[in-house]
This record gives sequence, structure tokens and C-alpha cells, in this order.
Amino acid sequence: MTWPLVIEEFAWVLLRAANRTQAKGSTVRLVVPRTPEVADDLGVDLDEDQLVGVEEHLLERGYLVPVDIGLTRGTYTITPAGFRWLERGPSRL
Repeated sequence: MTWPLVIEEFAWVLLRAANRTQAKGSTVRLVVPRTPEVADDLGVDLDEDQLVGVEEHLLERGYLVPVDIGLTRGTYTITPAGFRWLERGPSRL
């Protein structure tokens, strides 16, 4: 399998990990997908280009939106569409 064929699966797993490790108990659901705790939860090492591709995938589909609240760059909130996608999973899983 090539990277473009699995980006949706990686995006879903990354969003699920970010939601589980970072957004728990929050109504705003702030996530920073590039943090070590998310990578640890994934159990897979993605390089910077792959992480950028996954974030772009999530942004383009409206599953994440950037927030500017003075925190680190790459801070997002999970949208209602993102939560629905987390529930149903990517089309190939």
C-alpha cells in the first residue's frame, strides 16, 4: 500500500488518538496532533511530511479547524463532522 492509499486510515487513527489523549473531558476538544503523547498512542512513527499530510486531510474534510488562542501552532478543535467521522470510521476500515 502506498501512502496516499492509507492517509484516510492514518488520519482517523491520529484523530482518535488525539481525541482520547488530549480532549478527554473537554467541551472545546482542543487537540495538537503532533505531540509526543499522540504519537505514543498511535504506536507508529510518522515523519513530519506524513503528519502534515494527515493534518491537511483532516482540515480539508472539515474534521478539524485551527484555533488561535495563543497556544502552540498546530492547535485545532474537533468539529461535529470530525466526531461523526470518528464514530463511523474511515471508509476502508
